[in-house]
Amino acid sequence: MALAAGRFSARLAAASTFARAVRTEPMSQIQKFSLIYDVAEDRMAWDSEDAQGATTRLWLTQRLCRGLVGAILPMLQVEPAAPEPVAAQRQAAVQSWEQAAAMADFGKVPGVRPLPQTVVGLVKAVHIGPFADHMDLSFDFGRDERRTLGVSRPAVRQMLTVLHRLYVAAGWPMDIWPAWIEGPHGQPPIDALN
Repeated sequence: MALAAGRFSARLAAASTFARAVRTEPMSQIQKFSLIYDVAEDRMAWDSEDAQGATTRLWLTQRLCRGLVGAILPMLQVEPAAPEPVAAQRQAAVQSWEQAAAMADFGKVPGVRPLPQTVVGLVKAVHIGPFADHMDLSFDFGRDERRTLGVSRPAVRQMLTVLHRLYVAAGWPMDIWPAWIEGPHGQPPIDALN
C-alpha cells in the first residue's frame, strides 16, 4: 500500500521479505527517540539515538506527519475473528482502552539529548512495516540516509498520543485524529516525548 504520493509505504509481507525490500546503506537502528514541536521551524523534531549513542534529529513537516498518522491509524484497527463487521462504537471503545493501556507505561525512559555532532535532516519518506506485535518505521532523509526503528504496538500508540498532543500545541488541523486517541480520560498537555 502506498500513500501520499509515494511518501509513505506500508509493506504487508513477512519479516524476511520486508527486510530485503527496505534495506539500503547507510542504515542505522534507532534504540530510543523523543519528539518535540519546534515553534520557530513549525515542525516536529524526531530526536533519536542508536546503540552506539550517536544521535540524529529528523525534521518532520506537518504534511509528512499527517501522512504518517493517516497511514498508521488504520493499521491499529481491531480485526474481527468472524467475518461480521465490527461495530464502530465497539471499535472506538477497544481503541480507547488499548490507548489508555499503552499510556500506563509512558515516560519511563530519559529523553534523547542531541549532541554537537548530531546528524540533522529533513525526512523525505517514511516506510512502515506492520507486524503482529510491532511496526518497523524507516525514515529516509539526506542523501541516501535512513534511520530505522522497530516500535512495539504500545509504543506506537504512545507515539500517536504524543503526536496528537503536539498537534494541539502547534495549532495544526485536528481532522485526522479519531476521538479514541485521547483514551477514556483527558490527559494533561505535553510538549515533548521521551
